[in-house]
Amino acid sequence: MNEFLILLLGIVAVFAVGCSIALLVLGKMIDQFPAGDESKRTRSISSPIETTKISVVLFWALFFVGVFALTQGTRFMLILGITTLFAICLFMFTALAFSFAVLSTLRGRGQGIKMPVLQMVPVGAPAAATAHTEQVQPAQMVIRKRYNNPVSDFMLNALLKKE
Repeated sequence: MNEFLILLLGIVAVFAVGCSIALLVLGKMIDQFPAGDESKRTRSISSPIETTKISVVLFWALFFVGVFALTQGTRFMLILGITTLFAICLFMFTALAFSFAVLSTLRGRGQGIKMPVLQMVPVGAPAAATAHTEQVQPAQMVIRKRYNNPVSDFMLNALLKKE
């Protein structure tokens, strides 16, 4: 077997072990995250930890299929093995990204993070009610959008733009 392929298998194996451990830990953290009313919550095969375990087992089964295909030596099996290893690495990246997104969403919801979409900002001081003034003007309020991220500000302005 080519030395390059053995090096590739070693790199993918080290990546796979680290990502598998991280994915299992994230699945456990998501599963144990308080969801409010725990009495209605059911633990089944569709719970996050069980689904994560199934995903990791599926990943390792496909990893060994890819390794077996690489060791066969024919051109077709070589292509099949490399494609399988590449596909399962992308699968692992996607699973980790979604796990981090779910965990950050749960934490954000749990901490009560709320961004004000619209904020009322006074422009001028209200006119003082005096005996000499016939008409009292109320304070002018301007609606201003406030975002912490310039990319989302740009995207929302582009979506709200009326032409």
